[in-house]
Amino acid sequence: MTTTASNSLQNIVIYTNNKISLDFYKPFEDGLNPILFTVKTLEQIPRKTENKIHIVILESCDELSNLQINCNKIHLIMPAFLKNKLENDLHALIFKYEQSMNSQQALENLYHSFIKFYCSAEYYLDPQDFFNSDSYKDGYRCINIHEILQDNVSYEQQLHTYLNTISNTETVSFNFSIGYEFSSESGYLQLIENTVDHLTYAKDRDVFFSVVLSKHPLSDNRLAIVHLSQ
Repeated sequence: MTTTASNSLQNIVIYTNNKISLDFYKPFEDGLNPILFTVKTLEQIPRKTENKIHIVILESCDELSNLQINCNKIHLIMPAFLKNKLENDLHALIFKYEQSMNSQQALENLYHSFIKFYCSAEYYLDPQDFFNSDSYKDGYRCINIHEILQDNVSYEQQLHTYLNTISNTETVSFNFSIGYEFSSESGYLQLIENTVDHLTYAKDRDVFFSVVLSKHPLSDNRLAIVHLSQ
């Protein structure tokens, strides 16, 4: 796991045959490293791994059937009802979105809950940390996302209930989005410590933490819990 600070440019390439808006990215509202977004078609998926974050968005079974993915280490966004047709050597993190979402909403959910980890200026994480070849089953891992309002009275109960559903062998990521007006650094460090107390640790479990200091009001502050099933 990489925890050193970084101010390097993060390259994120989105592959989709649908129109995608990047309005969700507010570079001056969150403490993130600069991000260069590029949108390409599915036909432009590279034939080998590049030093970029690749996000492939699918919406139909036809797209999945015709897709030729030749590079490893991608984020694959796909509807939950699509069946996986992936080679065993394809190292992918798969986020399946429900029918109530469209691909734009799924992209924004994945970005705010997980991709921000890669771009946090203070707690920088390397995307390679999540592509551990020893943790793959059938060549891919599934991304599961849950969010809890941190200033909600039921925060502790929701947190405890949800963490109990996560296997002791799964990788867990905590992404704290905390307003600049939060009382103090010691305040959010205590919040993190209280959260960790609810997590059952097991041998070889990977746990990642990220803190994004946001200009959004405290009522919008959320903890995104992402667990990667194996």
